[in-house]
Formats: sequence, structure tokens, C-alpha cells
Amino acid sequence: MIQLNEAQLKAVALHKVGNKVHDEGYTAAEALYPMDEQLQVILRDFFLRPFKNEELFKFTHPTDLTLNEVYTYCQRIFQAIGTGSLLEESINMLKHLYEVSIHPQIHGGELYVAYFRDCEYEGRETDAIGIFKTETKDLFLRLVEDPSNELQLVPEQGINLKKLDKGCLIFNQFEEDGYSLLLINKDSEETRYWTEDFLNVVRIQDNAYHTESFLEMTREFCDEVFAQEEDKKEQVVFMNKSINYFSQNKAFDLGAFNQEVLGRPEYIEKFNTYRQDYESEQGLNSEEGFAISKYAVRRKKKDFKSILKLDTQIEIHLKTKDAEQAADFMERGFDEMRGLHYYKVFFNQEIE
Repeated sequence: MIQLNEAQLKAVALHKVGNKVHDEGYTAAEALYPMDEQLQVILRDFFLRPFKNEELFKFTHPTDLTLNEVYTYCQRIFQAIGTGSLLEESINMLKHLYEVSIHPQIHGGELYVAYFRDCEYEGRETDAIGIFKTETKDLFLRLVEDPSNELQLVPEQGINLKKLDKGCLIFNQFEEDGYSLLLINKDSEETRYWTEDFLNVVRIQDNAYHTESFLEMTREFCDEVFAQEEDKKEQVVFMNKSINYFSQNKAFDLGAFNQEVLGRPEYIEKFNTYRQDYESEQGLNSEEGFAISKYAVRRKKKDFKSILKLDTQIEIHLKTKDAEQAADFMERGFDEMRGLHYYKVFFNQEIE
């Protein structure tokens, strides 16, 4: 688990970077940015507040990790023990970012490279390097009192401290494997240059990754296989039994999942065939089991629907935790007179 509550911002380099296609150039700072105590606190919160996820990444390269530019620049900063090489290596990052800013829709902005102390990573105190970019400028009103004591509203453009466009936080852990880092990751065509071309990172296959991958595979199995034989009600029940298994257990066990969620031998066989093909393509192996990440379960839960949507503009909502029990009070049939399918719902009384 990562804790940033006690992290201290020790230094920051601030540069300006444009779009290379538009020949906007870049401006490198000549010194680290001077900070008083107030600005230090403001920038620390601005940089670290967006990191609320637990998805860990690492630097990579198809042939040699040391050929990953940002990895090598971070390695030099960490090995210098402190901020002695921060400015020099941040300028190298600036130049590299400019070289990969070749998509016509990439916006110019400010590049910050920061050094943090007292971060907590899996119970260990560690240093971290933050790389951030701001692009969006918001309109603000500044209140000014003139010599006659009249108040004036002056419009100004500036950086919104609640919006950080792009960023990553690299922890001084697992150096030989590409370090361990967090991303502010907005997955779009315009931002992929940041993660793929500039940073060149891949997701670490930790417990959160395994939890998300298995749940995603389960959802795809339901859509592609289970849906061919069962109606929407049974699909909703199956999906919610899956998410409930992950919510109620600390560790994943394939045998227990098969029995508790699938139950019927014919579906266990179909599911395991689908799972083996899926995991072979993804390089995963759920048969070994893994600790269940509650963060990943919460994140994927939104993809597991508990609603039956009908073409007559009617929706039936089933409670996620009780979807299986609720389904026992529903009956599906076909009305010959109307030529329509129907759901019959049984209950004791209406609840306000």
C-alpha cells in the first residue's frame, strides 16, 4: 500500500514545452525553482492529490531497459542521492518530451520535475520523482481594491490547482525491474504519447492487475458464451455472483469460484475452456490463485450491471448483493395473445 500523507516536496524544476510539429520549441530553466514554505505546501498538494488509484506501472523497453530514456534519467537522479542532478536530468526529460510531442493535437504547457522524500511504499520509507505537465488554463477573477476603496474584478488566466493534466510518480523501488510508479492516466489517443512514447511503461501484474483481469474475463465470458444460452435475468445473476465472490473473499481460489459462481458442470467446463484461452493470450494464470484487491473490485464493479433493460422502456433493478435471491421472485414467460415476453414479479408488500 502507498501512503503519501507524510511526503515532503524537496525541489522542483519548471520548464516550458511546446508541440514539435508546430515548431513551438521549449524553454529550459537555468536553476531549480525557488520555493518558500507556503508554495512548497501548495505544490506538494497540487502534485500528489490526484494519485488515488492503486494501479502500478513500470518502465520497459523491447531490448534493453537502460535504453528507456526516462528510466535512465530517473536512475541518475536517485543515484545522485538527493537533488544534485535534478535540474540536469529534468532538462533531458524536457528534450525527450519535446521530441515525442509530434501529434498535432498535443498541447504545449509547463513541465515540472519534482523530488519527494518520506513517501511510504509497502511499509518502507522511500524517495520519489514526480513528472507532471499542465496544459489547460482556466479563467479566474481576481479581486482588487483601487485607491478609492472600490472593488474591481480583474479577469486572469491561470492554472487550476484542482486539475493536473498529466503526471507520474516514480518510487525508488525495484530499480532493476523498471522501478514502480503511479500514473495520472486519462486513456485517450491524445494522451497515449505520454504513457507510450514519453514514459514507455507497462502495467505491473500485481494482485490488483490479476483481480481486474479475471473480472474482465468473466464479463466477456458472460457476453460471448453465457448469453448464448441464458436470458438477461440469469446473466445479471451470474455477473453479480461473480462480483460478490470477489467482494466477500480475501484470496481467489479457482475451484471455489467454479463451485460457488458457476455451479453446473457444463458451465464450469465451458468457462475453464474460455479462461484458459484468455489467460494464454494475456500471459496470466489464475490457477495459482492471488490475493483479491478490494480497490480493483470497487473499480470494476461499475461494469457489472444489475439492471434488466427492456425494449418497452421498462427497467428492473436488482440489488447487487441480493441479485440471486431477488431472481427467485421473478418468473419469465411468453404471452401468446400479445406476442410478447414478460417478467412476473412476486412480493409481499410495497416498500416506500
